[in-house]
Amino acid sequence: MTTEVTQAFADSIHERSILTVIHDHRPIGADLPLMIAGGVTAKVYQITLDVDVDAGYEPSKDRTEGWLRLATRGMETALREIEAHQGDCILARTAGDIWDAKRDGRVAILLGAEGARWLEGALEPLQLFHRLGLRELQLTWAFPNPLVPDGHLSPFGQEVVAECERLGILVDLTHISRNAFYEVIDLARQPVIVSHGAAQSVTTDLDDDRIRALASTGGVLGVHFYTTYLGPSPSPEDVFQQIDYIANLVGIDHVALGVDFFAIEGAWRDLQVAQGTTDLRWAVKDMSEMHQITRCLVAHGYSEEDIGKVLGGNFWSRRQQ
Repeated sequence: MTTEVTQAFADSIHERSILTVIHDHRPIGADLPLMIAGGVTAKVYQITLDVDVDAGYEPSKDRTEGWLRLATRGMETALREIEAHQGDCILARTAGDIWDAKRDGRVAILLGAEGARWLEGALEPLQLFHRLGLRELQLTWAFPNPLVPDGHLSPFGQEVVAECERLGILVDLTHISRNAFYEVIDLARQPVIVSHGAAQSVTTDLDDDRIRALASTGGVLGVHFYTTYLGPSPSPEDVFQQIDYIANLVGIDHVALGVDFFAIEGAWRDLQVAQGTTDLRWAVKDMSEMHQITRCLVAHGYSEEDIGKVLGGNFWSRRQQ
């Protein structure tokens, strides 16, 4: 096939797929036009993070109070944005909602939380936020919290994992310590995910054993698009290399698109610099360019069925609740 024919074929697959970005921080309203332009059906928007972005990295490190208040503000903001743009998006609580959004030409927004400091040692906030729409919980971020205070899953952490499974909240093991990773794997009775990461054998992050353990639960690894994970000047080809490696290691059913977009100015940039990162680039510049990933997969000979799995099918098949 010529390049033009290949691109046209890829774009037709892209249009039919339910493309889902399984980890994202960019404001919902501002991102909707880019998602629509890029054929993105859904994203998991993080209502909160285990750091006070405005206060900064160091001041957040040892703070033990105010996290539930911060998360509540994030939840309220997300719900207001979804309501204000209900002509273009919906709050997705189930996989069926994602299908409905695709049918109606709208964008589905799922809600997640990156870290669990906001639980403040109790299950009641988790139950309340689930009623409001929370469907994914990353257990830890960069700092210890009551779930993983010392590199191991605490008794409270075990309760949270069990309650997430009871409620139908996906457990996310991104950024968790190695010991706690395996402790959750042993405890889990439902698929768990790593929403944004990479294969260590290709660039950095997860070794093969942890990817195999993740896949053993039926879970998925969402490929990170960021320079810290893919290396300098990341490209769609770098994303493909990750997808291909993981698919060959554990099977095509265990790969998704993590992406992890966030703001690159102001407090968000300061947060990255505080962690030692100054090269704020992704494999594509924003949601409007996600078709480049599909074109790359087609160019490498992936079938439409497998492309559909990577673009979103593997994730929403875990979201049947």
